Amino acid sequence: MRSLGPLESAVMDRLWEAAEPLSVREVLDGLRDRGLAYTTVATVLENLHRKQWVDRERVGRVWFYRPCLQASEHAALLMREALASSNSPRATFLKFVDEITDEEAAMLRELLAEESEER
Repeated sequence: MRSLGPLESAVMDRLWEAAEPLSVREVLDGLRDRGLAYTTVATVLENLHRKQWVDRERVGRVWFYRPCLQASEHAALLMREALASSNSPRATFLKFVDEITDEEAAMLRELLAEESEER
């Protein structure tokens, strides 16, 4: 799954923040500060649908869009892709771990302990 461009990311962020599917108009309203045209947002959503990033449902004459995966799943995919594309996944992972905060390290230890208990 390829990464998103800047406008695609902004549209996905808007969808991830929403509690329910959004129309093109609702996505556009959330991106007003960008000065985008309705047709631009409609095209981005159509492209995201074609790329299987979003699902859509037609209600009357209006399409409503929702993400196919959650933001956390997307972030995890990006992390996996970064490791997979590295010449040295071990060194890449070590560099990542070296740069995380103490709070993030504690969370990682906690999650690894939980995972060990479940096995």
